[in-house]
Amino acid sequence: MRRHAFVKDSYHALVTLPDRMYPFRARVRGQWVRGTRAYDAALNRSFRRYGRGRYGYSLSLYRALFHLAGALLILFFAAFISQRFFGNAAALYVVLALTTAFITFQEFYLQRRIYRQLWRKGIFDWFTWLLPLGLYLFTHLH
Repeated sequence: MRRHAFVKDSYHALVTLPDRMYPFRARVRGQWVRGTRAYDAALNRSFRRYGRGRYGYSLSLYRALFHLAGALLILFFAAFISQRFFGNAAALYVVLALTTAFITFQEFYLQRRIYRQLWRKGIFDWFTWLLPLGLYLFTHLH
């Protein structure tokens, strides 16, 4: 039971990382705040303006930048793990295939189930995650 809670808490910490690192300030109850409180204020403002589950352009772009950074980190670590532990380039493709499977599971099952994410946002996030991986594979296979 404790291991399950650790995995769940770790996943939640990764998913909410952009919330905690939100660099813009917002006025909340007469006080200027940053981080999670500013992100929540911007999210609530977007929900009021565009509807529940719709982030608006600025928050979508902000989160997409985190997805791109995560995809680049995944590429780096996949290359490192495949060379360091498996010693060949073929392992890289296996690691990237497993990564693709996990991202697909995360965006279309976990995010919808845990955070009630809309399909459109899931598709946008999925492309944001996998576009750098696809470009990497395309450039290295040709």
